[in-house]
Amino acid sequence: MQFKMFHWGTTLVIFGCLINVSSLEEKINIKCGEDYNILKKLIELEEEVKDLKTNLREHSSENEKCKNVAFRAQLTKSLGTVTLGHKIVYDSVELNNGKAFHPFHGVFTAPCDGIYLFSITIGNVGKQGVIHLKKNGETIEYAWAGYNIGWDMGGVTTVAKLNAGDDVWVEGRKIIDGVNTHDGIGVRKHTGFAGALINAL
Repeated sequence: MQFKMFHWGTTLVIFGCLINVSSLEEKINIKCGEDYNILKKLIELEEEVKDLKTNLREHSSENEKCKNVAFRAQLTKSLGTVTLGHKIVYDSVELNNGKAFHPFHGVFTAPCDGIYLFSITIGNVGKQGVIHLKKNGETIEYAWAGYNIGWDMGGVTTVAKLNAGDDVWVEGRKIIDGVNTHDGIGVRKHTGFAGALINAL
């Protein structure tokens, strides 16, 4: 059987039958409109699921970067007299989980947004010294030692909200001592810097 189709304007001729295309399209739209809306909604839901999976993978990656973030660094020698703004580079790094503390620069860089705990200490014998805990160049805490005759030690512990990439370090002024050998129990490092992630945000 030979198939013949002719098209004039809005009229379609198939097998010798005249069909009004406008009327046919209207009927198809009425019948298929609901199916089209369902298909459109399914496509939208598929895109949402894809975005959720992407966010979950990124969040999991962030969690991996922020697992077990903690460090402790100390001085094993005296720095002597330093001027205002002198960044302390600690020569003994005993803990650096997560590798977020940079021992050659004395700087901790937050690997992710979160609440972090920091502790700084300083000890001197009869000579004044001050240390400042800095976040991106701004002092958030400070401690001093040596304002009394004889051995003196000071320190402070605090928490700070950091964004990923924020830098935290310690600056010193006046005398920054490193160890105490006068207590009869060996060398004790007393000028230190420590920190840990408490809660990732």
